[in-house]
Amino acid sequence: MDEELVKQLKVLVREVITEQLGEQTGEQGLPEGRAPRPLEIGRDTSGFAVIGGTNVDYEVFDTGKPGDKVMFRQLMTSEESPNLAFGFLDIEESSFDWFLGYDEVDYILRGTWEITIDGTKYVGHAGDTMFIPKNTAVTFGSPDHATVFYTAYPANWEELCEEQ
Repeated sequence: MDEELVKQLKVLVREVITEQLGEQTGEQGLPEGRAPRPLEIGRDTSGFAVIGGTNVDYEVFDTGKPGDKVMFRQLMTSEESPNLAFGFLDIEESSFDWFLGYDEVDYILRGTWEITIDGTKYVGHAGDTMFIPKNTAVTFGSPDHATVFYTAYPANWEELCEEQ
């Protein structure tokens, strides 16, 4: 098979998958005043869990800047997963400054994800993974629309941000 054709097919398949993920995760966010649905988490006594992907509602992520379009959803609480936090972040034509008091890995599901550190901008696209070490000041952003699956260690990332 022609290499260019294979490349085009991969792009098309990736677009279809990320489009379906977006539809399943409620990418437009919640209607005003509506709380996110509880996640359907199936687990056993070992701690293994399966989180139903068709019922993930985003919540507004307050960047401190009016007009920013940033949504997120952490999939398990730090009580449910005390070592590792993970979830989705969806951003549209916005950027915001952030300090990470924790390690983070971002897997870009779709769009353009930009991370600026000390004036250097790093750009990732669907299929790319970025690692940000703890104690790093960054600017997260997207010039278009990006959806990112993130993981953070340790799981109490919100507390570690507040300490700075």
